[in-house]
Amino acid sequence: MRSIVLSYFQSLLDSLDDAKVINRALIAIYLFDFLDRLDKEKFPSDWFDKMQKELEGVIEAGDFLDRNFDIPLNTGAWEEDELIQAIDLRTGNVYFKLWQNFTKNEYYQQPMSILEDRFSRNKIDISKFKNGIDAGCGGGRYTLALKSMGIDKMQGIDISPDSISFAQKMSDFSKEEVGFKQASVLELPFSDGAFDFIFSNGVLHHTVNTEKGLQELYRVLQEGGEGWLYLYGGKESLFWDVVDFCRNILSDIPQTYMQMLMKIMGYPPGRIFHRVDFWYVPIHNRYFASEVSEMINKAGFANHKKLLRGTDYDWDEIIYNNPKIDPYIYGEGEMRFWITK
Repeated sequence: MRSIVLSYFQSLLDSLDDAKVINRALIAIYLFDFLDRLDKEKFPSDWFDKMQKELEGVIEAGDFLDRNFDIPLNTGAWEEDELIQAIDLRTGNVYFKLWQNFTKNEYYQQPMSILEDRFSRNKIDISKFKNGIDAGCGGGRYTLALKSMGIDKMQGIDISPDSISFAQKMSDFSKEEVGFKQASVLELPFSDGAFDFIFSNGVLHHTVNTEKGLQELYRVLQEGGEGWLYLYGGKESLFWDVVDFCRNILSDIPQTYMQMLMKIMGYPPGRIFHRVDFWYVPIHNRYFASEVSEMINKAGFANHKKLLRGTDYDWDEIIYNNPKIDPYIYGEGEMRFWITK
């Protein structure tokens, strides 16, 4: 099936007019919406035929908008992005543009609800931990949620100084309870064994050296300490084939243009975040479970286990509730691991 889909995407790519920005933008938005619908429609066997037919309508709509409306690119913001040469800083900049658009409910309440599902369904209790680090905290949503869920003290670090400033502004905790510091996950500015809990959620796969990031997490974790690791999985799946195709057709379309277009179309900040994350962050490393296990072992961790449940929209939870799902859609699922030093 994968070869058929890749062949179709290549033919679609060859047929697209590079000048029709709105057309390419709508195709990318549609494809991600289609992935969401697959779950709601219980993964019908004729999903590929539906996707092709519906894309014909999307292309017609794009052609109509291209003929009748002028939606200019915000090139100024794109040039600004291009000045940020370091991959890690550029990654942080992508996320910072997204954090500030979240509603208070999305910022404060959703992360706690998501983590409660993920922890409880995998029988994880974090109330015993005294000192945790959120390595790659972005705007600090999960850092604050983990503190609220019972960890005595949380430390958030992120490569983006703007995100750190934003996280500090959003926190209602004292600096003794929750601290935020600008730093790289590849060079954590803390002593060996400084924490009894580590949390790295969707970060290391965006760096130039995932293994070095794991080694740093191991270093700052105390003996017997535990933690949460999430890396991109689903390698060689429909999802990632869609991502790669969208990144290709959006390669010269600014992030700010896509955010503006989706906002005009009525998408909430959380959904815009999910799309832009995959479209514009420079590095998207993906792994098979065996590859993650090998990296964890190499870093020195004593034990690890792959987590099989998640919140309702997590791939693992979808696979858990749909055991007959076409394995091509999500591959092995996501790579969430519980790790122990």
